[in-house]
Amino acid sequence: MKGTSEDHHEVRHGGQPPIEAQVVSADARLPKAEQRCLQLIGLALRGRRAVIGSDAVLERVRDGTAAIVFLAADTGANAEKKYRDKCAFYKIPLVRTFTRSELGRVCGRSNIVVVAVTDPGFAATILNCIGEFRGGEAFDETSGV
Repeated sequence: MKGTSEDHHEVRHGGQPPIEAQVVSADARLPKAEQRCLQLIGLALRGRRAVIGSDAVLERVRDGTAAIVFLAADTGANAEKKYRDKCAFYKIPLVRTFTRSELGRVCGRSNIVVVAVTDPGFAATILNCIGEFRGGEAFDETSGV
């Protein structure tokens, strides 16, 4: 019907749907809480409150500035042991929930193995978000091997 606000809205935006409808989540197949967690990781990276890569993450773990470490769930056994031992020793939460491609997608790269969030505020928010989809068991990742 001509003259409605919806028609006017479409004409004004060149026939495109409203901007809110075009927002793409981290991964539409994941539950909302997991999408939110990935979005927070991406936001922390864009705000320079997170680092990616083995050397950078290990340096932040050793100097105590890493607040939480994300290790890809499809990582090999050697890398898993290295990060699990380091994070357990320095008492930093280690989360193995997302795959390399999911972490890479949110970081703007193809595949990412490890990400460390250095901002305590982001880390607390992410841990709360993880608690939503894990049932509050976010801290069990650093238990002994």
